[in-house]
Amino acid sequence: MALTLRDKVIKAAVAHQTQLKDFKGSLRPLFKVTPLPENLDDATFKNLLDRTIDSLERLADRNGVKLPKPAEGRFAFTFEGQKKQLEFTPKSLPLLTVQLIDIQDICNVLFQSKIHALEGIRRVSVGTNDVNPPSNYLTRKQSTNTITGASIQPYEVIFHCFSAELASVLAGMVNADPVLVVKSINVERGSTDGSSSASAAPAMGMNPSLASRYGMPPGMASRYGMGAAAAATGPKPGEAPLDDKPIRVTLNVDVVKLPPEVVAKPGTAKPPKKG
Repeated sequence: MALTLRDKVIKAAVAHQTQLKDFKGSLRPLFKVTPLPENLDDATFKNLLDRTIDSLERLADRNGVKLPKPAEGRFAFTFEGQKKQLEFTPKSLPLLTVQLIDIQDICNVLFQSKIHALEGIRRVSVGTNDVNPPSNYLTRKQSTNTITGASIQPYEVIFHCFSAELASVLAGMVNADPVLVVKSINVERGSTDGSSSASAAPAMGMNPSLASRYGMPPGMASRYGMGAAAAATGPKPGEAPLDDKPIRVTLNVDVVKLPPEVVAKPGTAKPPKKG
């Protein structure tokens, strides 16, 4: 019996649904699913927040990365408001926890690449309490891919480095366990101390923080001709000039995650369709 046009359309739709399911299944191993803490409540989140900030501070210190110094307290990686809060709405806790984990993953890449200084981070606001300071928040919103169901959480990071560290950051983004997608990159003249102007960089010799990072005691840079005297002589004939200057980088990064796979319990039957 020949199939009617309606039957052919239904058959094609079923085949496309099967292909989509298989496609989503093939993607899942590529996406890291970070489980949230069990029994997530105010105390659990506050404890996780404090431990994450401490961990990032230690990692930055080990790698010689300069962090911003707020007028009050310590740098909290956009969670200054949450550090002062005592209670959170149940709806905001999972979103805040996801963002905290995402920022930790992004900063791990930056710090392990040994950038010189972190200038700032921006994320999507969660609830009405995420308003101050405004520089912490993006105007973009979290979105969801309608085909795969993947959530897309945007972030912006601003940091100072040389071109070699930037290359390491981009490679780290590609090889990170979470899926980090660099949406845009803006590079401008920067400084080695984290200020927005290159004029703040020292004119003589190497920045002391950079010298210590590469195992050089204070004064060694100028002692061995790495200061202004060496720059004045210029490269020898036939040699490529070394003119790598500090840069200020603004990265817009999306963290893409698939929702946890729903596994049906044995013996669970689907409810019959109505009608």
